[in-house]
Amino acid sequence: MWQWRVQNVMTTDVVTASVDAPVAELVTLLRKRRIGAVPIVDDFGVVLGMVTWSDLHEIIDIVEPESPRRWWQRAFSPRLVWPEGTAAGVMNGPPMTIGADASLTAAARLMHKHGVGRLLVVGADRGLRGIVSRSDLFKVHDRLDAVIRDDVVNHVLLDELRIRPGSVHVRVEDGEVTLTGDTAHRTTALAAARTAALIPGVTDVDNQLGSEADDTASRSCRREVTPSFPKTLRKCHSTVRGLRNNRAATSGLVKPSATSRAICRS
Repeated sequence: MWQWRVQNVMTTDVVTASVDAPVAELVTLLRKRRIGAVPIVDDFGVVLGMVTWSDLHEIIDIVEPESPRRWWQRAFSPRLVWPEGTAAGVMNGPPMTIGADASLTAAARLMHKHGVGRLLVVGADRGLRGIVSRSDLFKVHDRLDAVIRDDVVNHVLLDELRIRPGSVHVRVEDGEVTLTGDTAHRTTALAAARTAALIPGVTDVDNQLGSEADDTASRSCRREVTPSFPKTLRKCHSTVRGLRNNRAATSGLVKPSATSRAICRS
């Protein structure tokens, strides 16, 4: 079943910095781009760590001027002094990463588990491919109704269930999918509704599908009969085995008796 992946919502235009970038350059980069963190990569684009505003705040020095006498000295005091270190000394790592083909559910669980608001998206070579944030995960709910309808028709009805074109009609309004028409079997109609609900952006499914044959009862009957059969068979075998053992002990002969056949038939 087709579903949105991290690669469908991630940001690919990621601002990065080298491991030897000065701290002052990192501050300028964060402020200029209005971002909260910057990945640190090596010359091959492999992610080494991450520098956030929290990391930088821990190394800020606040300098108080000595007895400011003039008004302009008091106006510009105190002042912040950034250390002369590089990204290698302030970054934290390795950062949390995820693959581009991971599901949005997996990304959300990873963020929640580690208490982070963003994940770096990397390839098999650990090279940076993008970044995904919590807000990116909600992009799935901003999909247009026309796009959702195309997914239901193409991926659910045609690809998954092989329903003949024109037999089922799909209407989408504000994310709510309405299915009308007829299918050959009732189980197919139920599967269409369940599968359509998995399409990204779908908020509800109104299943109004009819069916030419109701095969739900026969499938339910098979589910009820099948589990009990092995148990009955095992009971029959156990009983016959006991009778055979008793008969062998008394007469030395092992032959099926009328009693054992009657038990198996019951």
